[in-house]
Amino acid sequence: MPSLDARGVIAAVQLSVYVPIAIVTGWLVFRFSLRRDAGWLFLFIFTLCREIDGILVVAGQTANPNVDLFTPAYTLQTAGLAPLMLAPLGFIGLVGRNTFSDTRQVSRTLKFLSVMGLVALVFAIAGALLSSPVAPNHGAAGVVLSRVGACTFAVLYLSIVLLHFVALSYRWHIKESRRRLLTGLFMALPFLGVRTAYAILSAWSSSDLFGRQLSGNATLAAVNPVTGNYVYFLVLSVLCELVVVFIYLISSMPKTWRWR
Repeated sequence: MPSLDARGVIAAVQLSVYVPIAIVTGWLVFRFSLRRDAGWLFLFIFTLCREIDGILVVAGQTANPNVDLFTPAYTLQTAGLAPLMLAPLGFIGLVGRNTFSDTRQVSRTLKFLSVMGLVALVFAIAGALLSSPVAPNHGAAGVVLSRVGACTFAVLYLSIVLLHFVALSYRWHIKESRRRLLTGLFMALPFLGVRTAYAILSAWSSSDLFGRQLSGNATLAAVNPVTGNYVYFLVLSVLCELVVVFIYLISSMPKTWRWR
């Protein structure tokens, strides 16, 4: 049986870590989110993306190795950023419930940014598929769409940061438990920013999904999530995502228990 390489090991560990997280977020979705806000729902979707991603990578490298499994795995690696970035929008809506979130301007902003996240998701998926062996004659279009998607994620992140400061300006009008959640959201911003920056660098690191046509820039080539230095992938992508997820879960728990 073929052994796992560095990325295969990362995928296996990622899979084992996200299983309990998926159970927790799944319970939160079932118990609260569908009638309270969408933050946990997006976290649950994100954990499923990372679990499926891990399963596909491990399966692609072990029993009956199949290169075709890597296309959806690497697509999820890129597209999975969308639900992670949509999660804070749901939590911001929760923080400002009955205060600023109910104003027409903020409500419309939240909806607009949610649509932007979905647009970035579409660009990311389309770009990944068109730059993969699935569409060998559309590589150029795939590169363009991937980079447009990465730029859309960047704009979305900056908008989320601004929205956090809008929420901060109302901090004395919201309950203490929600202020704690807002503090957690701010703590996660740097890590989410690093992950977003990594997505941008990755989009310019190669002209194909599998990292075979690397950039001539050595720094960009090194951050490619497939064939680049796995340390960058581990720290700037996997660990940053985990930190963001844990911060969101821990900071939202006090409010959760108050709902029981």
